[in-house]
Amino acid sequence: MNIDIATTVKVLIAFLILGLIASLILAYRSIRLGLHLEFFRKRRDLVVHGWRLVLLALALGIVALIIGKFGEPVAYRYFPPSPTVTSTPTITLTPTITPTLKDTLTPTITPTLQYTLTPSLPEVAQATIQTPVGPDTSAIFSRVQFASQLSKDSVVVDDETSFPSTVAHLYGGFTYDQMSLGVQWSAVWLRDGQVVHMETKAWTYSSGGAGYTDWDCTTGECLPGNYEVQIFVGSTWKSSGTFTISGGAAAEGTATVTPTLTPSAPLTTPTPTP
Repeated sequence: MNIDIATTVKVLIAFLILGLIASLILAYRSIRLGLHLEFFRKRRDLVVHGWRLVLLALALGIVALIIGKFGEPVAYRYFPPSPTVTSTPTITLTPTITPTLKDTLTPTITPTLQYTLTPSLPEVAQATIQTPVGPDTSAIFSRVQFASQLSKDSVVVDDETSFPSTVAHLYGGFTYDQMSLGVQWSAVWLRDGQVVHMETKAWTYSSGGAGYTDWDCTTGECLPGNYEVQIFVGSTWKSSGTFTISGGAAAEGTATVTPTLTPSAPLTTPTPTP
């Protein structure tokens, strides 16, 4: 049976709590029985045994608290989470004819982009951050993968890039590591460059493992178009993923944002070299 680290920690805590309760019950019975005996030595032995059981219950409670607070972070330090299983295509298309160019055109000037496009957290999400968060360099996220349903372990296993217009619920899965409790994370869903759904809240999960962000669009909000999901920790972009929803034309009024890149040097017409 495959049990993850979080489940193992919970089982250990449950056993410790059961041991604590059993120790307290046995201690109560031993002390109560000792107080009703007439012989001093037996009475003393039973009372001392009862108080030892009380100390054992106290020790079990302290161990349970330590495992509950530090068990998972320490385990993930030595056993990092494994990446999400990705589907492998079973059919490979092999072209039968490969055209060969007779002459190759070599440009004389290579344009250099003046700006690089890095996703930024929307202002509506930045306003929800309660604590000051600087640039995050420790947290690690994998590429976002998509599916219309979760596996029995509540993770996204399939990696689908296209969905029909009748889809009612979407999940964006990812793996992560070195996350800190309390830090604010956000998942922004965009259609053709426009924000259509967003969730942002404080991180209350383990420091490493697998997670997902979901979008319930049973009311018909999943319109055809090109979608992207961006993951942020604080205001720092961590990972993205894209997919499409096929169908009829998108609803009227949906704006399409096309980024414009400005080269630092003017472009010239390449000079063909035979």
